[in-house]
Amino acid sequence: MMGQEKQAARRSAGTETGVDVLLRWTWIRRRTPAQDVEDFRNGQALLVAGFTKSIGGAAMSSVGKGKQIARVRSGLLRLAAGEEPVWTDRRGDRTASLRPPFSLKPTGVKLPLGPKFERYELVTADGTFDLALPKKDRELVRCAFEAQ
Repeated sequence: MMGQEKQAARRSAGTETGVDVLLRWTWIRRRTPAQDVEDFRNGQALLVAGFTKSIGGAAMSSVGKGKQIARVRSGLLRLAAGEEPVWTDRRGDRTASLRPPFSLKPTGVKLPLGPKFERYELVTADGTFDLALPKKDRELVRCAFEAQ
């Protein structure tokens, strides 16, 4: 992508910080999920917070007696029209571009992370991955994956 600058991305409606929560408590409104979908269609790049065990490769944690399990990692999914979605771990040490075709299906499995998130099975050209995203961002993510 030489010569092209990546557009600055803003957080999606479901990706809240502590400041966003305080603003909501004081009745100062942020953007809505519907506005996010419209902004995405108009070319705005958006960041969606999420969790995964498998995108970018599994990060293993020792649980004793020589056993290891894949640990859940938090990160951001960058969605921009005309670009492949990109997952980046919060630590910044793992990044993965997701290649189409895409299939995104809710698993219906409850998350120990909280009721504001929903678990999905994401099928891409490179394999099948787990992904947990804010429920508020459901339509934005579907729109972004269908646009590919």
